[in-house]
Amino acid sequence: MKIVETLPNISEGKNKELINKIKGLSENYDKIWFVSCKSDEYFNRSFISVVGELNEIGAFLFEMVKICVENIDLRNHSGYHPRIGAVDVIPIVPLISTTFDEANNLVKLLAKKISESFDLPIYLYEKSARNEYRRNINTLRKGEFEFLAKKMSFPEWEPDFGPNRPHPTAGATVMGVRDFLISLEFHINTLDRWLAEQIKQEISLNLPASVFLERKQNGKFSLTLNAKEGDVSLYLLYSKVKTIIEHFGCEIEKVSMPSPLTGKLFLQSFKNLIGNLDGELFTIEEKLLTESQITKTKYISNEEK
Repeated sequence: MKIVETLPNISEGKNKELINKIKGLSENYDKIWFVSCKSDEYFNRSFISVVGELNEIGAFLFEMVKICVENIDLRNHSGYHPRIGAVDVIPIVPLISTTFDEANNLVKLLAKKISESFDLPIYLYEKSARNEYRRNINTLRKGEFEFLAKKMSFPEWEPDFGPNRPHPTAGATVMGVRDFLISLEFHINTLDRWLAEQIKQEISLNLPASVFLERKQNGKFSLTLNAKEGDVSLYLLYSKVKTIIEHFGCEIEKVSMPSPLTGKLFLQSFKNLIGNLDGELFTIEEKLLTESQITKTKYISNEEK
């Protein structure tokens, strides 16, 4: 079975009915599994994780985009997190038995279908980018939705698919194949913003990761790190951040994972920790998925029999 993960970020973190509707879409497919959803009202954004079979994930994403385009109006949207679209970004991550070319082909076919169906401009990023300056998501988000029309008036910002103008309510969407991201949130025991900013700056200088600082309801701060799997191991990421935080006289109160991690990551981290782990690295779950054709078991009531 060819398995990929998709982690669409939608510009809605408050409308629980809409968010639940999107979460429930996976039930319409035999080989699509909802993994997690983190919604944040302050960001006004939801981070969704779904895994599924390569040939089914496109249909799921098309249906999700349709719901978002019909229900999210960026003209009335505000939130701390930068965004250019109702569906801001759709990353595709090859997980099991899927090559880059297979995943990238899915991206191109889906981008064409979405752009034509909803008159929605699509930008390709990361490994799917056709231009080097479009690889980074932060570059594509500069100016956000409010300045998107002006930005798109320049030839260098013509979209990869779709019209050369923003959708009036849904803006534009970014899509592409990218590496798996390690995402960890460190909750630290300080109320001092200046101190928290110094920790953030030191982490940014010493680790290949994007770092986001947020003040929690209790007044303390958290630091969320996103790093590509190939750039740093889970163990090294944690140990270096811990060292930096303690260097500034603070402590880690807890660590949370904004998005789920794979067993393979923990296995690789263990290898890095001990230094001499021998043999092929794979998890039992990965082996089962590779060699089987797992589908959902649906309950059939007596009335349906």
